[in-house]
Amino acid sequence: MSALLAGFTFGQPLILLGLLSLPVIWWLLKATPPAPERIVFPPARLIFEMVRREETPHRTPWWLLLLRLLIAALLVFGLARPVLNPGGAFSTSGPVLLIVDDGWAAAQSWQDRVATLVDLTNRADREERAVALLRTTPDPDGVAPKLEVMSAIQARNVVRAIVPRPWAPDYAATVSALENADLDRASNIFWLTSGIELDGAADLARTARRLGSLTVIDRAAGQSVMLVRSVDGEGATVRAIIERDAPSLPETATVTFSADDGRILMRRDLEFASGETRLELSETLPVEALNQVARVSIEGRDSPGAMALVDSGLRRDRVGLTGTLEPERAQPLLSDVYYLKRALGPFAEIVEGEVAQLLDRPLSMLVLADVGQIVEGDRLRLADWIERGGVLLRFAGPRLAEGEADLLPVTIRQGDRTLQGAMSWSQPARLAPFPENSPFRGLTVSRDISVSRQVLAEPTLDLPEKTWARLEDGTPLVTAEARGEGWLVLVHTSANTAWSNLALSGLFVEMLRRISALSIGIEEEARDRNLAPVRVLDGFGRSTEPGPSVRPVNEAEIANTPVGPRHPPGLYGEPAIARAMNIGARAPELAPLTGLPDSIRRNVIGGQPETNLGPALLTAAVALLIIDLLLALMLRGLLRLPRGGLAAGALVLLMGVPGDPAAAQEEPVNKSVVAAALDTRLAYVLTGNDAVDSMSAAGMFGLTEIMLARTSVEPESPKALDIESDELIFYPVIYWPMTREQPALSDPAIRRLAAYLRTGGVVLFDTRDDGSPLGSGRSAGPGTMRLRQLLSRIDIGPLDPVGDGHVLTRSFYLMDVFPGRFRGGRIWAERLDSSANDGVSPLIIGGADWAAAWAMDRSGRPIAALRGGGERQREMAYRFGVNLVMYALTGNYKADQVHVPAILERLGQ
Repeated sequence: MSALLAGFTFGQPLILLGLLSLPVIWWLLKATPPAPERIVFPPARLIFEMVRREETPHRTPWWLLLLRLLIAALLVFGLARPVLNPGGAFSTSGPVLLIVDDGWAAAQSWQDRVATLVDLTNRADREERAVALLRTTPDPDGVAPKLEVMSAIQARNVVRAIVPRPWAPDYAATVSALENADLDRASNIFWLTSGIELDGAADLARTARRLGSLTVIDRAAGQSVMLVRSVDGEGATVRAIIERDAPSLPETATVTFSADDGRILMRRDLEFASGETRLELSETLPVEALNQVARVSIEGRDSPGAMALVDSGLRRDRVGLTGTLEPERAQPLLSDVYYLKRALGPFAEIVEGEVAQLLDRPLSMLVLADVGQIVEGDRLRLADWIERGGVLLRFAGPRLAEGEADLLPVTIRQGDRTLQGAMSWSQPARLAPFPENSPFRGLTVSRDISVSRQVLAEPTLDLPEKTWARLEDGTPLVTAEARGEGWLVLVHTSANTAWSNLALSGLFVEMLRRISALSIGIEEEARDRNLAPVRVLDGFGRSTEPGPSVRPVNEAEIANTPVGPRHPPGLYGEPAIARAMNIGARAPELAPLTGLPDSIRRNVIGGQPETNLGPALLTAAVALLIIDLLLALMLRGLLRLPRGGLAAGALVLLMGVPGDPAAAQEEPVNKSVVAAALDTRLAYVLTGNDAVDSMSAAGMFGLTEIMLARTSVEPESPKALDIESDELIFYPVIYWPMTREQPALSDPAIRRLAAYLRTGGVVLFDTRDDGSPLGSGRSAGPGTMRLRQLLSRIDIGPLDPVGDGHVLTRSFYLMDVFPGRFRGGRIWAERLDSSANDGVSPLIIGGADWAAAWAMDRSGRPIAALRGGGERQREMAYRFGVNLVMYALTGNYKADQVHVPAILERLGQ
């Protein structure tokens, strides 16, 4: 009992004296009878001759008496401001001074910090103390920290709105602000520290102690701050160094490598052993994936220090181009170089010159347009450059066909000299689909592309393995050979329109882009030039537009430029070729905060906050007053209700016990079944992860609102489903997000799910990885792995990617992309016979995190930020959701429209 009372107090204890009035209220209520009830009774003569006897006046019913006493007690307790889990009394009579570390390190536990600050302001409000707030970081305009004094209620609103800043605290400026503070009495000082050792921390503690009683509030034991110290690459290997400041306990850090559009390229778990503070992650990635890495981050640590932006995806595309000779300069718009510059321009920096000059500069790819002989010195340098990771791309033409060309992946056939070593056709040949071993796989081959002439390769045993593209007759069009870490590639036709029209197609650009992606990139020395900010990180590590106070940074000095308000972490330069400023490269060595005197009081962030019970008690009193009013009206005859029913209802409201247990158990179930059968509503599967479930609820609510606004479908509020117990048959579309913790389903749940899929239901499985859930390999995320385990127990047909001919692309809107929070990737659907389920595939699988894109609050505002395309991407996500619901509800009626002419013709007959 003493422990219970220790966790309970009153803000206005004198009001409890009002409890002394309860006996008086009891006596008054007991002595005062209720108003008499009047009954019209015409045959009054019958009562004239009745024997009269003395009657006792009717008194207030005992249960109504107790109800009114309870109301009075609740009012007294509520006005006394009862507080559960009250904090200790302040040590001094002065104001409450809150010193808040709001730099990048504090962001990793920011919600707990805000809760602690709100709790302190509540305590200050309860004791009627003013609050002084001092943030330790300069503001975005570079203004040094300054003390702000306000009321406790104002402070509570302010601390709920503040967000961390993406730079470190300035303790020297904070000490100066404290020394200049005009506080008339000793203060109750609370320092919410980030917990890491920084210059000036000891001086700040000493200065604060001179001003009053100091309490340092730190992270709980075992909680750490993590930092991505650096990210670099060598060849096809990427290396990331992860650090933490608290080495006491084992800990897991999940490191993700992401592309610029948010797609997760790789995810790895690092295990810190007890005593370890530094780990190195080294992974070899396919070159195509390595060149797309734009961000390395630690999952669950929303801080700019827990991530590192990567300079242009660990590489910079600079392409050297040579091949312009004197005969072509007379007609430059018809030359090979002109077409190559137009095709390479969208994704690479182009440098023109002779081979020797180009090799003196850092290059990711070198393109030789119809160059035959290469001088011996340049040939040796080229061979060495390829071995070290360069890509040499050569195009055929008259000069290469005539000369004794070297540095080729295959041997060129030297046949009839009238053909100059090249084969020509009277009818142009067309491209065949790309083979599986080709980097061009997946690209669509247009029937409009034709080749009228090319150089031929000598047949060899390994020629099929070296062929990346061929014509319909099997003749190689693009061949390649790996040499060391680099590639040697030959396009057997010209780069202009003399031998083919390939250079006029969009396929030409995509082929060059994929060949360039094979290089390991370049490194370039910094130059003395200013780089304008492109994108910067906020205090939670989210990418934002730079503000007006952000200044350009000198490229030559960028490594020594500290992160601050003028130069926040982010990308500087040009969008295609940018330099990164990361906190990890500039942060001091991570170490816990030490060196403070032992006499300083300590506390931890979080814990049990104070809870003001006053509003709840007053609300209960008002509810009971309403019940009392209804009972009084009934007793006076002004409210005609069955007394038994009203008494039972009052008892239910007071005690929370249903009057009929059988009805309480059976009737709601029946009502829910009827409502589910009569109403159309979307559903989502509960995963047990609160964050994921909350986002699913908001996403399905948003999709419901979109359906109401744009279509004739009128769905009710979405339903959360427990896949182990709830009936699925009532819901046309079920959204199922995959999580790392997704438990294995029981056999009854598997059978229930299989029956739902067989009878026309549609399940959208969302792995929330990167939009490519069925992609194999090491980049598969935990959602993908859990989905594979789940589907392995269900009898489903083969899965096909949803392409242009699928009904899902035109069930309401015409669309060919299906983005969510992530853009890109594919969705997959089960292949069905057109007569099964009206042609509706029961399985739709993707990984774009659609719930986050659909999610909106009750006022219709989006909740989650998207990675990539902004509001256009969100609009396309809404359209995909509408198409999905219409697809589930209407079947393949859009596909049936192609038969309308035949149906009309038969009707005419």
